[in-house]
Parts: sequence; structure tokens; C-alpha cells
Amino acid sequence: MSVHIQDSLARAYREAGEAHDLDALLATLSPDVVFHSPLSDRARFAGHDQVGELYTAVFSVLSDIRYHTDLGDETTRMLGATARLGRQPLEEAALLHFDDDGLIAEITMWFRPLPALTALMAALGPIMARSIGKPGLPLLVAAAVKPLATLTRVGDRTLVPLLTRPRP
Repeated sequence: MSVHIQDSLARAYREAGEAHDLDALLATLSPDVVFHSPLSDRARFAGHDQVGELYTAVFSVLSDIRYHTDLGDETTRMLGATARLGRQPLEEAALLHFDDDGLIAEITMWFRPLPALTALMAALGPIMARSIGKPGLPLLVAAAVKPLATLTRVGDRTLVPLLTRPRP
């Protein structure tokens, strides 16, 4: 059964994301929501406090979030969006699972292309490390992640064009 997107909680989630409205976004989430990171299987955020911290950081670095796709039914939705991280465009896919109360219980996120994903990791890592409050951790995270972001950006600009042939 399809849900009309104008009447769905996914619409409220999309509008909150586009507006960077944390309170409205949190209102769409179950108190026990779980967010699965696109960056690591080991990173997961649970509950309004942790997910709220994550989205606060995301909203501080991403701009021009625009949802263009919303597919699914009353239990599961797949959302597609575009955004910018500085001048870097990125695409997002979010899989939402709803609980029995109709709130979002689980979010699994993906980003592309790889240079955007690693740039996002480089931008979010130090912010999230600062929120933990361990001295030196933001510097360590930045030192570990920024080279990866640089390598993927340079590789995308220089190596990928060498490997992709024009198609007839």
C-alpha cells in the first residue's frame, strides 16, 4: 500500500531537513531512534540526544538540502536528496523505518560520490569529536581524516578522467 507523500511523516522529516529545523526533525523521530552512519558500521547514534547532536553537526556543514524522491509505504520509506558541502555537491539516500506509532525508528544513510563522503567525514569528525569532550581528539580525528578526503578529491579530479573513456 502506498502512502500519499503529502500526508506522510516522511514529508515532515524532509521539510525539517531542508529547513535545518532540528526541533521539527526530532518531532518525527521515535525517542528510541537509531541512526546508522554512512561512514562506518561501528558508528551508530541512538535516541534524541545523540541523533540531535549528529543532525546539529550535519546542519552546520551542509547547505541546499533538497529532497527529490520519496518512495515506499507506511512502514518503510526511501528518500533521495541533494546537498552541498561548501562547493562539493553530494547525493544522499536515507532509508527510514517507522515504528508502530508511525514515528521514525531507524535511519540508514548513504552518500555519494566518494569525494563528498570523505569531505563530509572530514567536516563532521572534528565536530563530533569536540562534543565528546576529550582533549586532543578533534585534532587526532582531523589528522586522520583530512588526508583521505584530499586523496579522494585529487583522485576524482585527476585519475578518474584518465580511467573513463568517452562512450560513442
